[in-house]
Order: sequence, then structure tokens, then C-alpha cells
Amino acid sequence: MQEHTHSSEPLAKGQQWIIWNGSAGILLTAEIDRIEVDAKGRHAWLARPFEMVGPFSLDELETQGRVSFAACVVMSRACWQRDQMALRQASRVERRAAQERLFASFARFNPGGGARPRGQSHMVDEQAHRRVLNLPAHGQLKPSQVKAAFRRLAQKAHPDVGGSHEQFIQITAARDALLAGTP
Repeated sequence: MQEHTHSSEPLAKGQQWIIWNGSAGILLTAEIDRIEVDAKGRHAWLARPFEMVGPFSLDELETQGRVSFAACVVMSRACWQRDQMALRQASRVERRAAQERLFASFARFNPGGGARPRGQSHMVDEQAHRRVLNLPAHGQLKPSQVKAAFRRLAQKAHPDVGGSHEQFIQITAARDALLAGTP
């Protein structure tokens, strides 16, 4: 059983530390709020609103100038000044890769990607799109029917309400394809 003690070391407390979230490209500052000391060293947590960042090694932060924690890097101002160009460049590469993965995912459900070269006919599998939106298999569709079916399904399929990202992409692609083919 390890005993935890609280410490209020002036070097860490009150000092502003840089927080870099490379996946979002966000730069913020924060202070250390809580420090615990045990046999393995000093462990710290950031102050509000970042209190969920921790525990991390305060000893590592102070000696190396930075520690990684989940999607964030907590670092000293000197470390940020020295490494910011490389960190920003790595962040751009990471965000571009995420965007490419999103586009690839969308392309799986939307072959052709929307705009089509002139002169090429594009055979839309209208029956499949009708099935995705639970629309009648035959007959003329009105744009209002397609839009209403999409809204009905989107209320359940949207990722913000607990739905599946893939399902939302499917119903969106079906709506777009059917609307492109309706008068």
C-alpha cells in the first residue's frame, strides 16, 4: 500500500504550462492543480477546466519539458518555443490523414463522389436507395417524399443522437442520389 501525500511545490504550482492538442490544432495554457508524491515520484493533475488531464509524471514534465497525455502534450513554454513548428506540421499531417479517411469512408457509400464527368451516364441503383430510405419500390417519387423519409431516418441514425456514422452516410447518399433523379 502506497501512501499519498499532497505537495504544493512552487516550481509547478502557479506556473503556466502549454497544452497542445495536435489532433484539433488547439493551443491553451493551464496550471498544475494537484500534486501527489509517492514512492514512484510526483504525479500531477491540471487545474480546471482540464482537471481530467492527469495523473502524469511531474518529474518528467519538469526534467524533459513535456509529457504526452492522451491527445495532448503538456509542456513548458521553452519546449513549445523550441518544438512548435514540428508539432504544428505533425498536426496538419494528422488532420489531413483523418480527413482522407473520412472522404474514403464517404466514397464507399457514394461511388463517384457527386460530380460526374460530362458525357458519361451514371446508372443509379434507385431500388437500393429506395430500400435504404424505406420508400416504395415503384412509382414516381416527389422530392418532399424523399426529404421526409430522410428526416425520419436521420433523427435516429445521426451520430449525435447515438446513431451510426456509416448508416447516416448511407441515408445521406441515398437521399442525394434520389433527389438528383427526381423532377
